[in-house]
Amino acid sequence: MKLTELNRGEKAVIVKIGKLGALKKRLTDMGITSGEVIKLERNAPLGDPQQFLIKNTGIAIRKEDADYIEIKDVIETK
Repeated sequence: MKLTELNRGEKAVIVKIGKLGALKKRLTDMGITSGEVIKLERNAPLGDPQQFLIKNTGIAIRKEDADYIEIKDVIETK
């Protein structure tokens, strides 16, 4: 499952980042690593970017980039 498929308020575990190079480094520098729990907080008014919560920090990720992040074990937390 891709990170872009997460609904608002749901949490999931990151499996892997399916991209190499500068984008992967930037995402891992923001704390997006395998095994971390990530939650979709909200979407921008036009739907892109999306705001996620990881390690108690809010980060914004474009849908184009979030599509490279694989997740599992979706948990609803509304």
